[in-house]
Amino acid sequence: MADTYTVKNKKQGFFGKLGNSFASIPIGIIIIILGCGIIWNNEKKAVIDRKDANELSKVAIEVTSEVVDKDNEGKAVVTSGTLNFGDAYLTDETFGISVLTPILERHVEVYQWVETSETKDDQTTYTYSKEWSEKNNESANFKQATGHENNNDGLKYKLSKPYRVTRLDVGVFSLSESFLSKLTADEELSTLEPGVGLPEGYAVSGKYITNSADLNNPAVGDTRISFTYGDYGTVTVLGKQTGSKIGAYTTAKGSSILMLKKGEKTKAELIEDKKQADSFMKWIKRLFGLILVCMGTSMLLSPLTTLIGYIPFLGKIFNGALGVVSFAVGFAISLVVMSIAWLTFNWIVGITMIVVAVGLVVLAKMYLSKGKQEEPKEEKKEENKEEN
Repeated sequence: MADTYTVKNKKQGFFGKLGNSFASIPIGIIIIILGCGIIWNNEKKAVIDRKDANELSKVAIEVTSEVVDKDNEGKAVVTSGTLNFGDAYLTDETFGISVLTPILERHVEVYQWVETSETKDDQTTYTYSKEWSEKNNESANFKQATGHENNNDGLKYKLSKPYRVTRLDVGVFSLSESFLSKLTADEELSTLEPGVGLPEGYAVSGKYITNSADLNNPAVGDTRISFTYGDYGTVTVLGKQTGSKIGAYTTAKGSSILMLKKGEKTKAELIEDKKQADSFMKWIKRLFGLILVCMGTSMLLSPLTTLIGYIPFLGKIFNGALGVVSFAVGFAISLVVMSIAWLTFNWIVGITMIVVAVGLVVLAKMYLSKGKQEEPKEEKKEENKEEN
């Protein structure tokens, strides 16, 4: 059950807030530069990814995994077959777990106190709840450490990397070591056999190895350990053929490409998977960069926001307008950076982005001008009412 601890913050005066707002200007500039850098690199990579996909569509060839064709030497090839990794089991010697798989991961969680905080007006509320967590929540760093002490000794069993085999083959082809990083342990080891030589105090309970007397009612400091593995049968790989080995293929733009996917796929399906994965990451980074630029722009306007905030009634209205302006300008800056990157690849897309960016700045300016014009009108209406 969660409990809370509230701290009354020292209320900051006008000059203190104003000083902090001016101090945030250089920070805002740094954040804008950082956001623009992320957007630039992301758009540059998006352009390269698109060129790489187009190149693979043209040069990659589908081959059988039953025989090595010397005519394909040095070419980008796509082939399917059973993933062979030997008959040896991967073994976690600490807990006596052995699985016939190319990859095995150990997951360690400790039941511990977790602190979250929320600041509203002049007070901060700290909330403490007990959760299973793989992170080390240091209770010594809690605002209210008394009564929320953690014992995270169980985290010593965390592994820095999963267990992996040392060799992979598909048919007559051997795969380079780089393909090992493409393996994923996404299957849960749902039942565990009673291990031999478990650490003192640990026992098997369903899919967990634990030192808890009751996993349904754990105590702080209890540890539970589970395992996931990779279940691989038929796979499809893409890479460069060198003799009977498949490794990374280097594109004309210098990208190192190698792919391993479960199931039997065509070249077109494999390249489409790559496009979708690239697109997902592109939008995540693009959104992150945009948020940083808008945040930095808002910090540049913070002194004005602080001053206007003290104007009765009108403060919230104008600050809302400044928020819209911050977003519009930040979005415009982001679009300009994107457009410069895209101009190197598709000038139509680049010019379109620049036009939209300029339009946003113009709209923001019109929005502010409209607000200034409406203010005297409101005052005039009040005067007419008084005269009547």
